[in-house]
Amino acid sequence: MIVDDEKKIADAMTERLRIRGIDAVAVYSGRSALQLLRKKTFDGIVLDLRLPDIDGIEVLKRTMKEYPKMKVVILSGHGTDQEFQRCMKHGAKACFHKPANLFKITNVFCEGYLKDDEDI
Repeated sequence: MIVDDEKKIADAMTERLRIRGIDAVAVYSGRSALQLLRKKTFDGIVLDLRLPDIDGIEVLKRTMKEYPKMKVVILSGHGTDQEFQRCMKHGAKACFHKPANLFKITNVFCEGYLKDDEDI
């Protein structure tokens, strides 16, 4: 699942993952992400920190409480090192600044899956 309030970024990442055979879905708010998690199983989440309704760190905390084995990657255009450290403390597997490399993000979920270096 891709969680980002910037619709163009979320949709572009979702499309690039689908082209590579990875089932991905985009949602644009923290609340939508938490609701969808209750309905569908995901291998992982790419989560923005700045969301309009629920802070990304709060979404991370709630996700890890209910799904402690979930792989969550933080992707933020404005995240600080201190926020990234908090995310790692709360269970994130990795944190990246936008724009991020799609290869590096997906390798967190499935080591070596992608063959190229494509920035998103």
